[in-house]
Amino acid sequence: MAPKDSNHKLMVVLYAEAKLQKSISLPGSFTISRAKQEGMEAIKEHLKILPGVPLVTLDPDCTDFYPVDTNTCEVCDVKAQRNVAPLAREESTERYVKPADNNNDILRRLASMEEKFGRDIAELKQANAGLQQVNAGLQHDVEELRQVNAGLQHDVEELRWVNAQLKLDNAQLKDDNAQLKLDNAQLKLDNAQLKHENAQLKHDFKELRSQLDETNRAVLGDKVAINKIRRRVLLDTGRDQLAMICGHKNWREWKDEKTTSTPSPGDDQTVQTMMTEAEVILENSTDASDYWKAVGKDRSTLRFLIHRSHIRTEGDIVAHNSTAEAIAESVLALIASSDRTHMISIFRAVYNDEP
Repeated sequence: MAPKDSNHKLMVVLYAEAKLQKSISLPGSFTISRAKQEGMEAIKEHLKILPGVPLVTLDPDCTDFYPVDTNTCEVCDVKAQRNVAPLAREESTERYVKPADNNNDILRRLASMEEKFGRDIAELKQANAGLQQVNAGLQHDVEELRQVNAGLQHDVEELRWVNAQLKLDNAQLKDDNAQLKLDNAQLKLDNAQLKHENAQLKHDFKELRSQLDETNRAVLGDKVAINKIRRRVLLDTGRDQLAMICGHKNWREWKDEKTTSTPSPGDDQTVQTMMTEAEVILENSTDASDYWKAVGKDRSTLRFLIHRSHIRTEGDIVAHNSTAEAIAESVLALIASSDRTHMISIFRAVYNDEP
């Protein structure tokens, strides 16, 4: 320990353990920072010679120095579990270390701190007890929430089942709707067909009325009306004969067969099919007369016979009991030369004679 003089002050390095305490002499003009620096070097040297103390590194913020009382050089043990907080703070680089009253003051301060720590611990224990009560209440709430969650999961499962059922019902409704659309489309087609048939019936009815008028006039002795009916008889007879030559029972059977078997149904298409068949058969037939063969070679006359013409329409209702002579007379009475030519060819084929 260095002697004291007016330029030096005796300083004590305080630690929790008494063996680590060290008194050193420092110039009185040192600032706290400089005192710490010098003191740390001294304490390092002191620690090196102590048995059982390992090499340590000192932290300036955890190292403090206090002036020793001028009347004594003894330092009491510090009863603490950590380094004593500094009583002096560096106000500026020019401040000096403030002396403490004595070690008893330090001990009083430590006792006050211990008392405060005790109060803080008691308060923390009380707060902890309150938190434990709150935690018990929260555990009860958690259990209730678990029960509620279980109920919600059950509800979710029910909703999933209901949703799956709704999806199935929706799919079924879509199928039903698609079927209804198909049915509606079919009904539209049927309706269009009915409209077409209705129009045809109206047309046929109109023709029947006209033919009935012709028949009435014929009954009353109208020569023109009688000739129209006779020409119709000739056409009907010619059609039936041509159908039998082509291997059919009659004209109606032949036409119905071609109408249903034609890929693109239609009156013109059916007529073309029948004309082609008649031409081939008449050309190769050994039983048909020359007059019929002549009709088969004349497409205009053949079409006149097969296709619906005004000659046949004008006499659409008649009892087929006219004689060949009467029919020949009606043919020759035709004014239009082309119609008369076709009808003469048909007369020859039907009756195998000249009109």
